[in-house]
Amino acid sequence: MSDLPIQKATFFHACQTGTSNSVKQHRLRKLIAWLSDKEGRGKEFISLYIPPEETIDSTIAILKRESDLAISKSENINDRLQEALKSVIQHIKNQQRFPENGLAIFAGALISDSTEEEILSLREIVPPEPITEFEYAIDNHFQLEPLREMLREQRIVGVIVLDSKEAGFGILNGDRLELIENITSGIPGKSGKGGQSQRRYEREREMELTHYFHRIAEHATKAFLENRKVTVLVVGGPGPTKDYFLKGDYLHYELANVLLNTVDTQFAGTQGVKEALAKSSEELKSMCAPEQKRTVQQLLAELGKQHNLATYGLDSVLDSLKKGEAEVALVTDNADVVESAAVCKRCGLSKSIIMNKKNMRAIREMISSPCARCGAAEYEVEEKDIVDVLEDVASQTDARVEVISAESEEKAKLTALGGFAALLRFRSK
Repeated sequence: MSDLPIQKATFFHACQTGTSNSVKQHRLRKLIAWLSDKEGRGKEFISLYIPPEETIDSTIAILKRESDLAISKSENINDRLQEALKSVIQHIKNQQRFPENGLAIFAGALISDSTEEEILSLREIVPPEPITEFEYAIDNHFQLEPLREMLREQRIVGVIVLDSKEAGFGILNGDRLELIENITSGIPGKSGKGGQSQRRYEREREMELTHYFHRIAEHATKAFLENRKVTVLVVGGPGPTKDYFLKGDYLHYELANVLLNTVDTQFAGTQGVKEALAKSSEELKSMCAPEQKRTVQQLLAELGKQHNLATYGLDSVLDSLKKGEAEVALVTDNADVVESAAVCKRCGLSKSIIMNKKNMRAIREMISSPCARCGAAEYEVEEKDIVDVLEDVASQTDARVEVISAESEEKAKLTALGGFAALLRFRSK
């Protein structure tokens, strides 16, 4: 057997509480990109997907059986694969139970990013969605398609199209449009009776309209929250009725929070659902999550005020997080910035700088001087994504970090500010 150095297992937990979904998705996206870049000399990389209902014992039994089968097929099974398999089995033995979404494990002899030597490495991932099938693969690359499927946008669009006579409801799930139902108001058209009768008629009609709006909201809650959880909402219709409905705060707050677009249509009811979607195609194509959209809009509005509660630029955002001033920090996913730390191999003292990922000169300068504590000149260089740096600081003051990844107007505006910005709770003197 070869004597490969063993790297400590690296964990990715997509179900961590207190971390925004956009940060979890960003971390998973980066890890997938890192794993997909690795290539083995032969079929020696292990990819393992374990559903949550599997037991520790049954999983180990499957792995041992597969190992024995591989050895019986070929006496030349390489040492690196056998060591990786032993590492995976031992790792699973150390588990008490599998997480509620299951577990993905990737193991193999990888070239270290810092030392260029071959190291036996194991990555454990608790995915953002449940693993549905047990998968075990040995190849010269990692099998990542099940994780990539989880990154594909699970966008479910709810649609309400209304006027004073009828309201239609639809759901767009991927490319499939489902026309759910159509309800009528029963409200008669406007009448010109005149005098007191006219005023009484208008009051009665207004009460009937209010009751109708409550019915629309109840149907929307059932269709879009109870039966199916929509990620965005589109509201349309001819005339001003849809605007009265939205201004009246009839919608459940969860649906109001994901309102993406309001459009004028020629028709109401289910007949107008397709029209409303067609008129929202651009917004849906370059969709930033509604809550992120609102946050960026609030940020830009604050920046336009004289005494604003907003800041931008990496140094300023980090400073506001450290002081507890920031409520939410925003960063684009194309901000190619990392924190590089040089750890002394003799005494463990570390020093770090935040820099552009491609600035190798800065790293060389950092490790060129001896350790301030022990005088040694050998370092291990570690790298941390800037999103993780911001998240670590934000967690100390209950701030939130949002990563803008969708190609959208909001991302373009944040990029123009340097890729980093924050909304503040207050400004310290």
